[in-house]
Formats: sequence, C-alpha cells, structure tokens
Amino acid sequence: MAIHDTEKITVAISLASSMALSRRNEFLTPEHLLAAFLKDDDIRAAADACGVADHMESLLNQYLDQLEQMPDGNFELNASSQLQELIAIAENAARGSGSPIMKTHHVMYAFFQLEDSHARYALEDGLEVTVPAFLNEIVKIESEDGIEEGLPAEIKWTRFFRECVAEDIVGRENETREALRILCRKRKNNILIVGGRGVGKTAFVHGLAKTFQNGDVPAKLKDFTIKELMPNMVLSGAQYRGDLEGRIEDIVKGLAEDGKTIMYVDELRSLGGYSKTDDGMKDIIGLLTPYLKDSSLKLIIGATYEDVKRLQANDSNALDLFRKIELEEPSEAETGKILENIMNSLCEHYGIGYDEGTASYAVGMSRRYILDRCLPDKAIDLLDEAGAYAMTAKEGKVTKRIIGKALADICKTDVQAYDEDVKDDLYHMEERLKGRIYGQDEAIRTVTEAILMSKAGLTDAGKTIGSFLFVGPTGVGKTELSKVLAQQLHVPLHRFDMSEYSEKHSVAKLIGSPAGYVGYDDGGILTETIRKNPYCILLLDEIEKAHEDIYNLLLQVMDYAVISDNKGRKVDFRNVVIIMTSNAGARYAHQASIGFERKVSAGTAMAKEVKKVFAPEFLNRLSSVVVFNDMDEKMAGMILDDKINGLKQRLDSRNVSLVIEPEAYSKLLKEGFSPEYGAREIERVLNSRLTPMLMREILFGNHKEGFTAIITATEDGYDIRSEQK
Repeated sequence: MAIHDTEKITVAISLASSMALSRRNEFLTPEHLLAAFLKDDDIRAAADACGVADHMESLLNQYLDQLEQMPDGNFELNASSQLQELIAIAENAARGSGSPIMKTHHVMYAFFQLEDSHARYALEDGLEVTVPAFLNEIVKIESEDGIEEGLPAEIKWTRFFRECVAEDIVGRENETREALRILCRKRKNNILIVGGRGVGKTAFVHGLAKTFQNGDVPAKLKDFTIKELMPNMVLSGAQYRGDLEGRIEDIVKGLAEDGKTIMYVDELRSLGGYSKTDDGMKDIIGLLTPYLKDSSLKLIIGATYEDVKRLQANDSNALDLFRKIELEEPSEAETGKILENIMNSLCEHYGIGYDEGTASYAVGMSRRYILDRCLPDKAIDLLDEAGAYAMTAKEGKVTKRIIGKALADICKTDVQAYDEDVKDDLYHMEERLKGRIYGQDEAIRTVTEAILMSKAGLTDAGKTIGSFLFVGPTGVGKTELSKVLAQQLHVPLHRFDMSEYSEKHSVAKLIGSPAGYVGYDDGGILTETIRKNPYCILLLDEIEKAHEDIYNLLLQVMDYAVISDNKGRKVDFRNVVIIMTSNAGARYAHQASIGFERKVSAGTAMAKEVKKVFAPEFLNRLSSVVVFNDMDEKMAGMILDDKINGLKQRLDSRNVSLVIEPEAYSKLLKEGFSPEYGAREIERVLNSRLTPMLMREILFGNHKEGFTAIITATEDGYDIRSEQK
C-alpha cells in the first residue's frame, strides 16, 4: 500500500530543509524536522498544552547551534540515516493502522521510537503528560484540519477500493443475465444479491466480474469494471462529525468522474446499522441513499435474508432502491459440477488425488450432516478439509473414508459408516445395550433397528433419526436406555423434565418468548439446545405431564424435522433421536393381573391407555411406541447383580472386598423385587440396608489396610463381619 504525506508534513520537511541549508548543515536530521514542526501554530499549541513547547525549542536550538557547518560554497543536503529511520517508522505506523496517509501523529510517534536521539530527548524532557496523551493532542489537531484535503484526487477515493476477484462460475446463467439487465437500467440500477449462508453470493459476483473482463456484456456496459469497497477502510479514522460524510462524498465524486466503475460490497451488514447512530452520525448505507436515488452510481451488495429483514425494519426506503436477485441453493447435481470444476486446484494445492465419486459423496454427506450453511459452500469446505486431512495424515489420496473422517471432525460426532471400527460399534450395538438394560430385548431391538436404518440411509432424509414413545411401569429402564444409547452413539443426551412444562405459557420456554416479552432475546431452551448440538438424543421425560400445546409443537418436528423459534429461525432436527417416556395409565396397570391367569402385562395395559391420552395424529407420527416389559424376578436378579458389581468397584478403590452370602443375596432380592416400583426399589434397599453398614465398617472398623466385608442375613436384617486381607 502506497503511503502519502499530508500537506502539514510536506510543509514541515520543506521548512526543515531551509533551516538546515541556512545553518549550512551537511545533513537533514530529525532535530531539524522537529524544530520545523514547532513553527506550525497548531502543533506548537498542542505542545504548549502539554507544557513542553518552549523548553523543547530551547533544547533543539542549542543542539542545532553545535552542529558542524559546511565551508562557503555550494553543497548538497542529504537526509541523515536517523531521519530515514524516522520516516520508515512513521510509514510503518501508518500502514499498521490501515491508513494510506502518513499523518503528523505517526511522525511524532516515530520520534519517541528513535534511540540516542536529541529530538526524542527534547520531546520527553519536561513533558508534563504521558506520551499517549501528547499524541492524542496531535490527533485532535489533525481531525480539525481535515488532513485528507491534501491527497491527490484519485487517491481520495481509490484507496477505499480493491479489485474484485474475477473467476469462472458454474451455472447461474439466468441470474447473470438478470444482473446485466439491471445494471443497464436508467433508474434503480442497483443490485441486492440475497441468499442463505454459503449459497455462493460472493462467487456469483466474482463470476460477474469475469463476464465483464471477457467483454461478454451489453454495449452500454463495455469497459466497466467491478471494484470492491472496503467499509472498514472507510470507517477507519473517521472519528469526528463530518469525516465519514466527506469520505463518502469523495467516493461518489470519484466514481462519477471515472464513469466506468461498479461498486461492490460483499456484506450488507458491514455498511452499518441501517439507521442513525446514537451520536447522530449516519452509517454508510444512510449516506449512500441520496446518490442511489438519483442513480449517480451503480452498486452491488450481497446480503442474507436476515440482513434484508433488518434493513426493511429500519430503512425500507433504502431497500426500494435495489432490485433483488435471489440465489437459490443449487441442487446436488449442480453442486457436483462445481466441485468437479475446483477439483484440479485442490489436487494441485495438496499434491494428492481424489478418488472417483468423492465429489458427489461429499455433496450428499454435507447436505445431510452440515446444517448451518447451504450448498455449495459446505460441500467445498468438506472436500477441502478432506484434502488437508489426507495430506497431514500422509494418505496417498482422498477416499470416501477420509471424507467421512473429515466430516466427523467438522460435526464433532460419528457420521460415517466406512470406518471398520464404527461398523463394528453399530453391529454390536444391540448386544451391548442388552448387556446394560435387562429384560427389555424387544424394546432394544425396535430402537436399534430404527437407528441402523437411518445410518444405512434407508430412512426419509427429511425426518428425525427416530421418534419413540417409551411406555411402561416406572423403574423398568426407559430413561436408562436413553442414557446408554447416547453413550453407544457417542452423542450428548439432553433431558427435559416435561413436568416443568405443564402450563400453557410454558411453550414459550421451549421456542422463545414472543416479541415484546421478557426473554425474547434469549431464545428458547429447546431450540437453542438443538441449534448448538444438532447431533444428540433428546429425552422428553414423562411427556404426558406436558401441556397439550407442546404435543402440537412436536407434530411438525416428527413430520418435517424442523421447528421455528420466536425469531423465525429454522432449527433442524434431522440428526436428533427423540425419545419420549410415559407412565400414562400407570394407575390402570393393575388390570393386567385381573382374572384367573395373568395374560396381559402392565406395559401392554398402559399402551392401551396411551391411546386415550395422546391424539391419533400424535401417535401416528411416531416411529414406534415401544412397550417395556414388567419387572419380573429374573430381571430383578440381573439388576441386583449389576448394582452389587457397581458397589464392588467403588469399594475396590478403598482396597475393600465385598462378599454377599447366598441367604443375604436372596433376602436382598426378595425385599428389592417390586413390579410396581421397578429397579428403583432395588437401589433403595441397597442404599438403606447395605451401604450404611459398609460405611461404618470403613470409617470406624479396626483395620489397618484393606479388608473383606462379608454380608450375612439375620432374622431382623443383615449383619456384617470383616476379615483382614
């Protein structure tokens, strides 16, 4: 970036040169320049305000009087090495601040960076304020003087632009023709390119720039170019009232004189808040509006639907000055062509090849699993990420397996089935679930099959992985199965206790409060949870306790795997397993045992009652109503064994072994077996009968290091004796 001097600096350098020549000094030094700056009334006033002007002038004159003088005759004045260093530091300071202008405060800053310099000593000696405070005084003077007035006319506006990238684009022929038509119009010849994130708005403009470069445009647009405005450069340094307005005027005037430049802004939101700011200064879009009205310039802006909605709410008149071109998300076939077009550049960049079919596979997988952006951007990102993955892992080429691994890293979850370890996990998932949840083989099989169907891609891609209603008596493993399933799938479990949502107004907690109500900006608990964790198991515990309006809310989730929050944003549920548990009809479960022979389980009786509690349209949208078996003695024994093993593991950490004699085990099983309360009764018996004895023995028993605790049954309970290891 070329750096230009302000008029004040140019005058100071000229005056410093005159001073050096009049003193017949061989070199122009920083001290000459600083003395020249003091001749400027504004800078001297700033130095006076900091209590250093007179003292600094005195020190500088003493130093300059001591410099060696050249003999009589002509001589050439040269810049000293220290002055060259000073100018280099000032230019770097300007460049670092993003300014194309070397300002007075940049030069003053450079004085303080010099080493072994009398100019620096003269500045610092007697300075009554800090260095930043002194520089701030200089900045104030520059702002009041309008330092940009001395810039060349062309630099005044071109410094805010850069050349727009020109690249070939695949497709978008209709949109390109429409854009050229709009730019040819006499009025309203400004374009607002609207589309979702990643749909290719920037790429479309780059393709349009290539069209202009190739000359494939109407005669009225011949020799036109597209240049990109950098809003951050326009705003940088515009601290005081009038600065921003002056820059916009320079830009519009320059564009009018050039007559062949189309201004492009990549993001509408970068132009400001679309309204007046608190201090009365307008943002860029507001300042451009008058020029858009009289068609003084041609403008192309990219925007998301949210940006357009915000502009509509704050300044609908500005929106009327644009013609919208909506970019729809390309189809998978069109995206495949785009990927094929960039494949060679990716191969060249990474130095590896891509297997045949990887492009179409990347398109399909990105569409299914990357939910926060549109095609083609997310597919390009996936292909690019896979190339980086293969290169760093020293793989010879990019395969579908590599794409799956890259996608798993992007999504933070396991989403591919080409890895043998993953296939093994899925293959043994049912078996592992049965090893953790006892006596519910049919329920486990139903859930596992539904999930494997989704993993195999055989389910409707527009629905959730599965929506299940778990029905059965309390304590038989409904919630526990959800927890274990989340562990097996390596995804988080998000549990909502639906008893908290029994009131009508509680629906707002899930999707967010309406506009104007407290909590509107916070969003909904459910929608925000899924937006942050799109791959998860959603457990809605005791769904029958929720308000009936929540059932209606869930209908569209089960049907279309999408829900809108209070701000109209769509939340995607396609990679969520929804599990709802219910004890509906628990009080009718005793019907299962009426009669001479028990033929109907409590779970089955409850399933019949569920049809009375939930509407047919709700039940019809479920993947399955999973009926859990009643607790029987065999199931109770397996659960008791599991609980005892867990207790033994905890005791092992304290070097304590646990032995339960058969009579005590049978008594524990008898006391803990309760078809009505399920597994929770077993845990309650262990916690109330067994663990208190173990606690007292561990804390107060006479054991040095470790012991074996032996539990025996007595007539009125249990007894414990210990043996030293």
